[in-house]
Amino acid sequence: MALSVDQFIARWQGQTGGAERANYALFLTELCAVLEVEPPQPASAEHQHNNYVFERAVSFKEGGDRIGHGRIDLYKRGHFVLEAKQSRQAVDRPFEQLALEIPPPPPPPPPPSKKKKK
Repeated sequence: MALSVDQFIARWQGQTGGAERANYALFLTELCAVLEVEPPQPASAEHQHNNYVFERAVSFKEGGDRIGHGRIDLYKRGHFVLEAKQSRQAVDRPFEQLALEIPPPPPPPPPPSKKKKK
């Protein structure tokens, strides 16, 4: 049974400190249920197919010719990237912690045109 919004807030409110890596997937999965949206999908070994997953593998340029490797806590292609942070510190403006805008994917190519026969 999914939690109500009030139950969800009561369950997670005041959960400072603790283990970020241990809690974020459960928190976000429960949040999806409360919001009645699709939860993340199981990850595939073929990273190009991981469109909406926890722990999305990424490569990035570190400087010069060096390539770094990391993971994104929650990734949804063309929608958002989420990095979970849990702290004992009070945050005045929590939504300013992450300001990352992901551009939408390019539009699909137009369908092939049909030539009229004369």
